[in-house]
Amino acid sequence: MSNPIRFDPLLVRAVAAELRAALQGRSVQPQPVFDRDLSCTLALDRGQALRLDLHPRRGWIRILSAESLEGEGAKGRDDDPDLSARVLRVSAPVDERLLRIDLHEGGRFRGGKRSLVIELHTNQWNVLLVDSEERRIVSALRARDAGGRSLMPGAFYQPPAPARRTLPDRPRDALWEAWTAALGSLPPAERPRELVRRFAYASPLNAAALLGSAASVDGDAALEEAFERWWEVADGDDAGAFILRTPAGPQPYPMALEGVESVRAESLLAAFGTIAAAAPAEVEEAKPGPDLLGQARRKLSGAEKRIERLREELAGVGQADRLRAQGDLLLAHLDWAEPGDASVVLPDFDGGEMEIALDPKLKPHENAERLYDEARRRARAEARLPELLEAAEKERERWSGAVAALEAGETPVWVEGALRRGDAKERKAAPQPGERLPYRLYRTSGGLEVRVGRSSRDNDKLTFRHAAHGDVWLHARSVPGSHVVLRWAEEGAPPARDLEEAATLAALYSKARTSGTVAVDWTRRKYVRKPRGAPPGRVTLINAKTLFVAPDPAVEERLRAEAGKD
Repeated sequence: MSNPIRFDPLLVRAVAAELRAALQGRSVQPQPVFDRDLSCTLALDRGQALRLDLHPRRGWIRILSAESLEGEGAKGRDDDPDLSARVLRVSAPVDERLLRIDLHEGGRFRGGKRSLVIELHTNQWNVLLVDSEERRIVSALRARDAGGRSLMPGAFYQPPAPARRTLPDRPRDALWEAWTAALGSLPPAERPRELVRRFAYASPLNAAALLGSAASVDGDAALEEAFERWWEVADGDDAGAFILRTPAGPQPYPMALEGVESVRAESLLAAFGTIAAAAPAEVEEAKPGPDLLGQARRKLSGAEKRIERLREELAGVGQADRLRAQGDLLLAHLDWAEPGDASVVLPDFDGGEMEIALDPKLKPHENAERLYDEARRRARAEARLPELLEAAEKERERWSGAVAALEAGETPVWVEGALRRGDAKERKAAPQPGERLPYRLYRTSGGLEVRVGRSSRDNDKLTFRHAAHGDVWLHARSVPGSHVVLRWAEEGAPPARDLEEAATLAALYSKARTSGTVAVDWTRRKYVRKPRGAPPGRVTLINAKTLFVAPDPAVEERLRAEAGKD
């Protein structure tokens, strides 16, 4: 169950104002205490403490007495805390869900200034202590990677990306023009979503109340009334405090909302206290097993490795142009190369020289065509790199959120199903206990597993019992050799470097291993068929593609060493 409390920029701005009045100038503990229940406690003078309960089922910001803290069993409560720091200021960036408490302690930590940064974005609540001079994270409630940001101790702190919505900092006429341009031509039912997307301090929580009748009827009068409400809220002072009775549960808020039942509170901090006091006692729940959390962490690690590998490939973009240039050069000097040559040195178009690797079995013009084919293949792969990188970053963000939730004792509904599907693929290809593996095991420099058949009969076992349908299958063209399986469950082709390394193994474990260049066919395992009555190792395949590699024994040694690290 997730917490019903929602922090939007309007609530965060109002909470910042109350904390500013309550904390500014006071003596405080220089280092907050983080607890495993996802709470943060900062001791204050006068026997009080700032308590931030950011567990997914809570979400309370309170100033508590020592007695209240003791009653809640707060970790790290000290009868005589070190209060050598002082609160300089409390602030909230405009139209953001982020609180900042600036601390100063002369002589205790270098520069004397640190900031307690409280991030209140949906499903990403966190507290970080940041060195204000170096902008490095000193400690964190939830140390993790999120949305491409590293929130680990020692990392440079990067705030969440700003909302960049229309702010009430322009003349009224200019704001009214922006308002009518964004909302005037829309059907009324679509206005709430556009309001939230375009205008500061609007949120799903308050959009209907701000729009009023403009959310259901057309007309300039209704639209102008809605504009006045938004302008007053976005540019005004947050003087109110209410507890809204929303369908999701009680919600502290700085204003009453039309159509939502509410009761007035003494303050927003008091409202959080009232909600916390009324919350049912939590029953200790069975936390997700370490295996579930471990699997999610491995998924996250795999996504991070994939991102690193794709970024390396992206940095090396341009191989297609280089291959195309080699094809152009060879085509312009066909008489310089002879059939059977493994390479040729040609004068390039810039006055220098270039050595070009050749397939000795091909004629010079066929080698040029081979270079052009490879250039086209590389160009297609390079064109897909940004898309693959974006998908990998989304996958990392997905599993980062899952790990954070599992660490907090929550199991997102989709996680077990996703892991179960992955397990099913692994089980299908996994050997039984005590069974002799019919393959040699390698690992590419990108971390992908490669399996190489040991014999003709083992080839059949590898292909049809130890490979998933989505894996990549490789074999040296037109010569006897081992079946090779590159484990790959993603859409599209695997990274070019990993594919080339697997193809090198296929070339090395074939009768063509002494050739300078070997043609290797590859396709998905699901396109490999065993003809009825065919001898061991004999298969047919469709949708195959070909690449040319040099059977370099050094590659085999390196990939065997990579597998030995596991």
